[in-house]
Amino acid sequence: MIKAHKADLWMVLLLVAIGVQASHLEDGAIFLERGNPGILSCPLVASGRIPLDQIEVMYWYFPQVRDEDILISYFLGNVAPQNGIPEGVYDINRNFSLVVENVTESDGGTYFCRVKPKWKVVVDGHVTMRVKVSPTELFPDVTQCTARITETACEAVLPYDIKNPWLMCIVRDTKPAVALRWLLEYSDGDTQLISDRFTVQPSEYSVNTFTTSASIPIIASNSAPYMYRCQAYGEALGARNGSHVTVTVTVTTAHHTTQTPHFPPVATSSAVTDKEAPYTSHNAVIGPTDTPDGYRYAFIATTVALCLALVVIVGLVIAVCKLQTDSKADNSNDTVANHAGNLKRFSGNEGSKGELCEMDLESEVLKPLHHC
Repeated sequence: MIKAHKADLWMVLLLVAIGVQASHLEDGAIFLERGNPGILSCPLVASGRIPLDQIEVMYWYFPQVRDEDILISYFLGNVAPQNGIPEGVYDINRNFSLVVENVTESDGGTYFCRVKPKWKVVVDGHVTMRVKVSPTELFPDVTQCTARITETACEAVLPYDIKNPWLMCIVRDTKPAVALRWLLEYSDGDTQLISDRFTVQPSEYSVNTFTTSASIPIIASNSAPYMYRCQAYGEALGARNGSHVTVTVTVTTAHHTTQTPHFPPVATSSAVTDKEAPYTSHNAVIGPTDTPDGYRYAFIATTVALCLALVVIVGLVIAVCKLQTDSKADNSNDTVANHAGNLKRFSGNEGSKGELCEMDLESEVLKPLHHC
């Protein structure tokens, strides 16, 4: 049946003889997504130049207009693939457009459509198809963004001590590569172009795709945050061409920095208070919220030291009390012994001599007293 289609077509061509003419319409390229079905319209039909009900014969060619390059044909209501191409690779729909069931890298190029209307000469047209790969991310990615506010807005919080702040915008894995530009965005919505320079490199993780990046130096201020817009545009974006993300840049205060600076000892006799002294890396004071572990360990160490001091004091008091008690006991025993000795000697002297005696406690010499 395929050969019959060709024979019928050539018969028509012979009928028109020298009157056969070819027309090539110059149209823009059509981008089809890789890995998805795609449709290529014949410019002769899509423009309305040839009505649908007037088409008797149609052929689609790729990459040249030769018999061996026929992909699929239409003849009086019948559609058939050509040149051994299996079913399900190409098709012709009711609008006489070519349907590519699965777009691959090798499908890019120029396709030709040849149409024979009723009682008219054969007309040729062509359309260029390019393979595209859309980015997986819906909007450009700014690497410095720390929080996503909406799909098209984010916040970038930079360190307070940053010296050369900058922003980088990236769109990954596209074909063809997209373009990027940076704009300064004002509070009233107006924008001002900063830079339209960008860099394109082959993607690392996607075959035959590209990654576009653009970097700019910025002004970072905590008192007056700035807003920057990164905008992407290109055929790979399709309906999202011109998508953008707005970045609000702020600067952290010293207490939010993750780096712990080294400070010299603070003199206790300084006449400048914390409120009077301007904040610098030399007079900054780290609060409990900045070093909770240090304060906890200091509190524990102080408590342990106080407990040890209390134990020492209690021990000293007990030792002193014990010494005083022992001393008093010894003195009492000596006094009792002396009195007992004196009484014994006194009673002895009285019984033998019948006189009273006086004892000199220091010299232990008994002196006679007056007789009773």
